[in-house]
Amino acid sequence: MGDTFFDVVASRRSIREFLPDPVPADVLERCLEAARMAPSTSNIQPWEYVIIRSPEARAEANGVCFNQRGTASAPLLVAVVAHMDTWKRTSRHILDTLEGRGILRKSQTQYWGRHVPIIYTWGPLGLFGLLKKAYGRLGSLLRPTPNLMNRSDVRAMIHKSTALSAATFMLALRAEGYDSCPMEGFDPWRAKRLLGLGRRAEVCMFLAVGKRGPKAIWWERILVPRDWSVREI
Repeated sequence: MGDTFFDVVASRRSIREFLPDPVPADVLERCLEAARMAPSTSNIQPWEYVIIRSPEARAEANGVCFNQRGTASAPLLVAVVAHMDTWKRTSRHILDTLEGRGILRKSQTQYWGRHVPIIYTWGPLGLFGLLKKAYGRLGSLLRPTPNLMNRSDVRAMIHKSTALSAATFMLALRAEGYDSCPMEGFDPWRAKRLLGLGRRAEVCMFLAVGKRGPKAIWWERILVPRDWSVREI
């Protein structure tokens, strides 16, 4: 397209009506690769993209998303999943990769082998997480102390990383001339059942994907005043 990054950001909108034109496989693959490069806490990359292909799954997914206009008209629907427990295999993969490259250091082994497990573990009934939270809060009264994370903190962190990846995916789509609509309005329990997710996985959002139709945008973008969202200290 030749657009600059800022043109892409400005032209990205949440699309409410799509044309029936399919999304080419090569376009989808490039955008998914871009999403995989997004930043994440400790490089854990907790996301999973589920491409909903079969007519039966798509019909059920439309219902899970309450048959919103964007969902129903989009030629492609993608579920973006946040996983709370994949940090174990990712940490091992990172350490194995660094070792295979011959650049594994003791500090890296300590970080992904010891520090990360402490952060992502909350223990039976969440008790270990509560102890970590209390320790961090008390320590903060004396000196800067990291939040060692209870269950809700870990959940928020995982969803933030997953949302960063989803945002990268949406911008990549726009750079390719395609559009999207992120949707958080869905039945989370039916979504988990449809996608076959375990107890420690949640749908972060559904993404309707395609080319914008004639009634795609309902109104011009509305932004809050800049001083509501930007300040200096």
